[in-house]
Amino acid sequence: MLHPTMHQSLSLLLVPLGLVLATALGPQKNLNAQSCNVYMGQAVTGASINVDRCSIRRASERSVNFTYYLGQMKINAQAHCWDNTWTSFHDGVTHSPRSTATQNMLNFVCDGNPGNTGANDTAFVFAPPSNVRTYPNGPILCTVRSRQTINLYGNQGNWFYTDVCGGMGMIHSSQIRF
Repeated sequence: MLHPTMHQSLSLLLVPLGLVLATALGPQKNLNAQSCNVYMGQAVTGASINVDRCSIRRASERSVNFTYYLGQMKINAQAHCWDNTWTSFHDGVTHSPRSTATQNMLNFVCDGNPGNTGANDTAFVFAPPSNVRTYPNGPILCTVRSRQTINLYGNQGNWFYTDVCGGMGMIHSSQIRF
């Protein structure tokens, strides 16, 4: 049996340890849960646009079904890649891009980015440190600090989608070799 003072000291030690473990484990779960969402930028309204890359499914030779988020609102839609528009299923309205973010969304969906099929390709980060960003020239998501092979999930011009940071980000072609 522990002396009351020792019992109190042990309790004070274990509670912070539990909080540290809970804090350390929490963000990893969130990161994995959000790994399908890819940030495209801000709509003309100022709301963030994210595409659920795991939802992307070819509907026909010229159309792709996908899910995107306008702020917190989840929207199921179909991209009409031949005319650079998309239709939201909930209201049947056809939209044209009015911001860089919505154009990024269509490019991402129409350029053959897979849903659950995994990486299209790999590349080698040859001269680290190399920044991985949330979108082209956007905020840094993480920095690759060692020479390594990374997964690629398609591209947008000279920027390639990669999951090297644990969630989807973009790396510039000048940082990788095929």
